[in-house]
Amino acid sequence: GGTRRVSTVGRSVGSQEPMLSGSLFKYGPRSPNVAFKHGTHPRHVLVVGGLTDGLFATRWVEPLSRALESEGGVSVVQVLLSSSHSGYGTSSLDQDAEELEELVRFLQAEAEADYGIVGHSTGCQDAVRFCRRILRAQSVPKPSFVILQAPVSDRESLALTSQTTKNIDLARELMTKSQGEEVLMPLSTQEDGSPITARRYLSLAAKGGDDDMFSSDLKDAELDTLLGHMAGIPTLVLQSGADEYIPHVTVDATSNAERLAKAMGGEHDTATAVTIDGGSHALEDHTEVA
Repeated sequence: GGTRRVSTVGRSVGSQEPMLSGSLFKYGPRSPNVAFKHGTHPRHVLVVGGLTDGLFATRWVEPLSRALESEGGVSVVQVLLSSSHSGYGTSSLDQDAEELEELVRFLQAEAEADYGIVGHSTGCQDAVRFCRRILRAQSVPKPSFVILQAPVSDRESLALTSQTTKNIDLARELMTKSQGEEVLMPLSTQEDGSPITARRYLSLAAKGGDDDMFSSDLKDAELDTLLGHMAGIPTLVLQSGADEYIPHVTVDATSNAERLAKAMGGEHDTATAVTIDGGSHALEDHTEVA
């Protein structure tokens, strides 16, 4: 989610910037495959940011890391993926899921212990896709919990921008002409200047795109298909009541979060929805609440 968001992790001028001590390590073969761990406990919480994010994806990462390390006996691992920073436009959810699996395999090789995932924005789609991948392959243990913070629809957010319809048409035209080869959209497509392929643009902006799993107009059966595999994994849908990427005129944030939780909980009823009233996409003004 949050397609056009530029990450703002610093605090106000004159106040302390986020800072943590820990270990920086490489977990996979690609150059961006680096992660940072705060704490030395074998149990981990993986923090997965959204589009344009890197380390310290949100302001709540630092206090969460400190609290879990000192009070919960849990290490927090912030992960960099090939899609981090400006790489999201030439990556995909499937690649993110593959790299998250590599991270979990690396951590499990060090110590077989429980882990959870906290996804922010598109990190929520990543968490859902990762769970589907590993449940099908039975490749690594499943997470003991998943928290989805600000799961929003890129498609509904992008629909607020006048150029989106033209860009979707252009992306489809480029896909047709390229005959399956990857082709880049014009550099002006993304406000943050990131390069983006026609395939990834359609994934984010078009109905039925790969990233389209939280939209309010999806039918119950569609949500069950997209999210039903989460049943049995305790999941918290943590919605921001004033998320700037939700078109609040047409979408009720709270009721949509409840629909997502219902689809994820299934017959096991293992998913819960909580809305933070007045919370923004990254909960900048609600760090303590988060």
